[in-house]
Amino acid sequence: MFHEKQIVFLEEPFSTKQEVIHHLTHLPNDCVLNADRYEQAVLEREDSFPTYTIDGVAIPHAKSDAIGEAFVAFARLKQPVRWGAAEGEDARVVFLIGVPQSGSAQDNNLHLKILATLSKKLIHDTFRQSLSNAQSVKEVYQLLQELEGDFK
Repeated sequence: MFHEKQIVFLEEPFSTKQEVIHHLTHLPNDCVLNADRYEQAVLEREDSFPTYTIDGVAIPHAKSDAIGEAFVAFARLKQPVRWGAAEGEDARVVFLIGVPQSGSAQDNNLHLKILATLSKKLIHDTFRQSLSNAQSVKEVYQLLQELEGDFK
């Protein structure tokens, strides 16, 4: 579910969450069959209800026929970007989730399991702090690997 190549520290500044979503959905990813369609699905989901969660974290996500296999990507932004509807809801850590739109109960459950597992872990200040303080992709990958078993 997590792959090191889907963990990025983004140095360039982004003005909007739409720019961040565009960048993340178009990163090289073997799980994405059509980046433009996937981006559109994520933006539509984001328009219906912003995915800002807690303390600088956003979890944009979508189920889409543009996804071949479920994945979770991670990005840490150099500068926070306004994500939520309220003042101060600026994201610096972004988890991008993609799940195939197959309609199967298994895929639907997987989508919910990923969101629930991430949300449970993100409640803990120490986990969020570890993600923010990690100095390398490898460190972030090791932190995220702890969650992998809970997705199944």
